[in-house]
Amino acid sequence: MAVTFDALAVNNPCYQAAQPMPEGKPEGIVVHSTGANNPWLRRYVNAPDIVGENIYKNYYDRPDWQACPHAVIGRDKDGKVRAAKLLPYDICCWNSSSGSKGSYNYSPAYLQFEICEDGLYDEDYFAQAFGLAAQLCREWCDKFDIPLENVVGHKEAHALGYANNHADPDHWLAKFGRDMNWFRAQVEALRPTDKLYRVQIGAFRSYANASAYVQQAKADGYSAFIVEINE
Repeated sequence: MAVTFDALAVNNPCYQAAQPMPEGKPEGIVVHSTGANNPWLRRYVNAPDIVGENIYKNYYDRPDWQACPHAVIGRDKDGKVRAAKLLPYDICCWNSSSGSKGSYNYSPAYLQFEICEDGLYDEDYFAQAFGLAAQLCREWCDKFDIPLENVVGHKEAHALGYANNHADPDHWLAKFGRDMNWFRAQVEALRPTDKLYRVQIGAFRSYANASAYVQQAKADGYSAFIVEINE
């Protein structure tokens, strides 16, 4: 299930260029953060019904902005942390300047997204933003068969020779004792599994009491059933 809502930046030159990815699909993912104390999506996304109005109209969806990621994560107009899709996933973005070997914009072409930074002190926002980022990466890894080792931060991309020299998102992760290895572990933990884990929440001598507990659990929205155990 997609974790993004569509807010395609149709007026951006990158969207209009629509350069196909060389291999027909992305080979990896680059995680960026914006480097500005503004967690609101409306700063970057033109979807006023969802993110609120940007009176300055300095979002990606304009013809004079020569950059655009595939997605942006931040707060919508109600303060909920959400992910907005700005570009189709089969075209190259313009979101990393070149390093010594080139850029992950093109060859190899990586999906790239930005996380809206706040003041880098709110642990709840940090957890929500990077939690949603992990979900987005998991979805992309599964959909495009991207190996976990090809999920990198901007700083790592630079170290590999495929981006300019920025510190994101490592500087933000470090504020909470985390790093990109931790983030990749979050992505891996979301890998689908065929295993099923059941949790027992009660044991009763009386069938009537057990039945009443199950009915209450169902009324609360849980799936519940009774298993008889012979001691």
